Amino acid sequence: MLFRPLRPATAHAPTPAPWSALLLLGALGLQGCSLLPLGGTGGDTDATGTPVVAGSVAGSAAPSFAVEVRAPDDVRETLERHLELQRFRNLPDLQAAELQRLLGAADANARELLGTMGYFAPTITVELTETPASAGAPRTVVVTVQPGPQTRIASADIGFTALSGNDAEGRTRQQLRVQRNWSLPPGLPFTQSAWDAAKTGGLRELQVRRFPTARIANSRAEVDADTHEAQLSVTYDPGPPYRFGPLRVEGSERYTADGASRLARLPTGAVYDEAEMLDAQLRLASSG
Repeated sequence: MLFRPLRPATAHAPTPAPWSALLLLGALGLQGCSLLPLGGTGGDTDATGTPVVAGSVAGSAAPSFAVEVRAPDDVRETLERHLELQRFRNLPDLQAAELQRLLGAADANARELLGTMGYFAPTITVELTETPASAGAPRTVVVTVQPGPQTRIASADIGFTALSGNDAEGRTRQQLRVQRNWSLPPGLPFTQSAWDAAKTGGLRELQVRRFPTARIANSRAEVDADTHEAQLSVTYDPGPPYRFGPLRVEGSERYTADGASRLARLPTGAVYDEAEMLDAQLRLASSG
């Protein structure tokens, strides 16, 4: 679970998919018909003798509507790029009823996008303006957003499941390093991308040394939309600690296993370390 607002917003009905699919198939069908020869003839050609196809819907259809986002710079670019409305604005012959459904779903879509950036209490208005004199589109959908305060991290709890094996001191040092290097401490803004990066960063701290099979046991981000605070918690399952076993060489014809072992320099019984393993591979690959 990535994040759970404690005061969920009112759900909006999703945009029905069948209408969009039918309209898209209709548009493709019109384009396909335009490629058929008229009266069994080969069609016109240009001055170079290249055939000219007339009546292409894709080349002649004007956008059904334009989209304008009025919002602060830190959120406007994301909304302009990812709003679902953008996918349908060039759909030819968009019916009024279908456009109204798109407008109804735009509010929920914008709130979802803003939530990934840490804004869980925005004020959003969606308006349709007729612009018949416009050279671009006959209608413009204006999405006005006041994002409100950005949610910040109130607490971050990084825990671990029970560990097995020896070297308790080494395991404890590694756990403390994961907690110390946590990239999303209290006070920083909460965003979905930062939350994902913090969890992955802690996991990599475990996987690169001693615990290559570590995983995230569970994670949770509780967001309070009233106080604009997020409480984070993640529990890692390091799994068993690993050590390097004896080096086994297979497929070697020109060199002995002892020669490869001397090049690799991976001491049997040493704590697994990804950097040491990669260095050994590099030495073997570049040895000639």
